[in-house]
Amino acid sequence: MGQPSHSLDTLRPLSEGELKEWEEAYAAVEAYLQALRLRNRLLVAELVRGILWRASARRVDEPEKPARFLAMEEALSEVAEWTQDVLDVPLENRRLAARGRLALFLAGMPGKWQGVFLTPAPWPAEFVDAMKKSYLAAGPHFAELTMIPKPLELNAIGSGAAQWWETMDRLPIIRLMFTGVLLALIIFTVWFILF
Repeated sequence: MGQPSHSLDTLRPLSEGELKEWEEAYAAVEAYLQALRLRNRLLVAELVRGILWRASARRVDEPEKPARFLAMEEALSEVAEWTQDVLDVPLENRRLAARGRLALFLAGMPGKWQGVFLTPAPWPAEFVDAMKKSYLAAGPHFAELTMIPKPLELNAIGSGAAQWWETMDRLPIIRLMFTGVLLALIIFTVWFILF
């Protein structure tokens, strides 16, 4: 969560453009936390404040990056690290994957555990158990399927063509005669067109 030692007195004077930029960053982080279904405005404001302080500290080293980008990067990183710590499972690229977000929702975090969100350990044992069970349940379940081949259902033309090909496969003499007649027809047509 945010660091209580920070106050507005420590901010340097910001220009109107900088204030607007940080206000956009605030709105982006707030919207992200609300997308995670955090509804307590006081809690969301406190979390956003802490994230913006960390983004502001990074801005000193990375002045070319927009405040909104830094703030969202910090928000994603903090939520992912916290989820990784709660689950005690490494997440891909230290990012909160869809499976981790789903575990938050399945564990009832938005309804029952908002006060625990992004807080340091120790967490209530029921919450950690619910998160771990939800994370395992959020994984893909592969069912083994067996596919039994079924005969094709063809219309009248398809059935006739299928019977014709079967006949040609069983009786090579008919196939040879059909191929000869077809070749003679093609040669006759070409000769008639050209001459």
